[in-house]
Amino acid sequence: MPTPAKDSDKHWLEGTKSQAKSDSGQEFTPGRPKYPRGLVGDAKAAFKRLVNLLESRRALTAADGELIYIFAVNFARHAKAMAKLAEEGEIRIYVRLDSHGEPHNVEKENLWLKVAFTAEKNMVACLDRLGLSPMNRAKVKPTAKPKTHVPNEFEQFMSGTPSTQWVMPPATDGENDDEERTAI
Repeated sequence: MPTPAKDSDKHWLEGTKSQAKSDSGQEFTPGRPKYPRGLVGDAKAAFKRLVNLLESRRALTAADGELIYIFAVNFARHAKAMAKLAEEGEIRIYVRLDSHGEPHNVEKENLWLKVAFTAEKNMVACLDRLGLSPMNRAKVKPTAKPKTHVPNEFEQFMSGTPSTQWVMPPATDGENDDEERTAI
């Protein structure tokens, strides 16, 4: 069993430094991946839907584009395979030749079934890695919250809304003839 970590006060008293590794402060920069070329139809819709979902969960970075692209391609492949399976059925009759060259009808599972199954496995793997499964949801760390831009004094001056207002103090009985300006 590992030794429990000391608190910062105890380290200060003993003159030591903590060697505990903490990744709680690690935040990733949020961003949208570039839209890849060549995606059309169902793949394009799947890419956009997944990007919007991850962005709303604050789990999207620009580096996720390739994985989302793989998901979108597999999504389109799965849709095509499922359409073929609906048209032809899961079991088909294929013609095979025996050792004498005679044709025979053989019942076999449709070849599109393996394409659909492989696409489903790849899609689940992509969703797992993106943190969109119940088991891996907690493993994905949220991105940093978008920082609001606080304009500096120059930007405020250029926009016409100064950060400080200069006001003349009320006139005194002549004790101080200098015009003093105070910021409020």
